[in-house]
Amino acid sequence: MENEMWVWLDQLSMWHWFILGLILLMGEAFGAAGFLLGAAVAALLTGILVWISTTMVDGGMQWQGQILSWTALAIVCSLLYWKKFRASKQISERPELNHRSQQLIGRKIILQQEVNLEGRIQFGDTFWKVRCDEALKAGEKIEVIGADVSTLTIAKIN
Repeated sequence: MENEMWVWLDQLSMWHWFILGLILLMGEAFGAAGFLLGAAVAALLTGILVWISTTMVDGGMQWQGQILSWTALAIVCSLLYWKKFRASKQISERPELNHRSQQLIGRKIILQQEVNLEGRIQFGDTFWKVRCDEALKAGEKIEVIGADVSTLTIAKIN
């Protein structure tokens, strides 16, 4: 009975690998963000290897060799994709785009209220926690000189 369970694997052909590759590519098209791309390319390459082995070797590649080659190719193709293509997409022309506090560096405003070393001021529609090296009075012109996640560093402009 154990041998009967694996009999269907002896039926694997190049067409099975091509179909698997196309199914994985369709899954990638639905938004897998590159996770299926290595496996899809590996399935297509395995189909080509099975086709070549069938034409050159009597009996072709056994199912164990097919699965082993697909696994190895999937790992290699996935690593190549992540190393070559994904790394280059992470470099942004505007690294501060999703960091609102960083976008405020260099902005100048006139204080509406007094700030005594730490306080809260409004930029646009948001209130920000601020800190400064000296007490600042309402009406003074200030500039944002630094920022972390939620706190702005401000200084008086002379």
